[in-house]
Amino acid sequence: MKYIKMLFSTLLMISIFCFTAVTFTGCDKKDDDHHSGPDTQAPVFNITSPTPMQVFNNGDTVFLRGTLTDDKSLHDLEILIKNADNDSTLFSLSQSVHDLTSYNIDFFWKSSVSDHTNAHVIFMAEDHGGNIGRDTVHIHIMP
Repeated sequence: MKYIKMLFSTLLMISIFCFTAVTFTGCDKKDDDHHSGPDTQAPVFNITSPTPMQVFNNGDTVFLRGTLTDDKSLHDLEILIKNADNDSTLFSLSQSVHDLTSYNIDFFWKSSVSDHTNAHVIFMAEDHGGNIGRDTVHIHIMP
């Protein structure tokens, strides 16, 4: 029994150490020195799909394509598809783009709605300077 308590205590201490090490050594975009000089420019999107006011039928594949660039260093990318009428989330994706200056966006969502739905496809990205770039494309999905 004493051996089990000692083993449990040792495993607990190792777990706490590992958690602490991961927590305090992760990427901190505010104190990041990936590139010299201040980062004051937000990431920029060039969205090629979907196109503004594009119409989809229920069950169609909505392709989410384009490029994301930053003058210094990207950190995170998020893509949301939200119902414009009630702000509910139809699709959500988070992608790490850590340390890149350019990223090709190529994802898809199979539409699934029961009523005519106006939706916003929202592309958001943050760089290591804390600057946030955003682009929104409005689409319509028919049941």
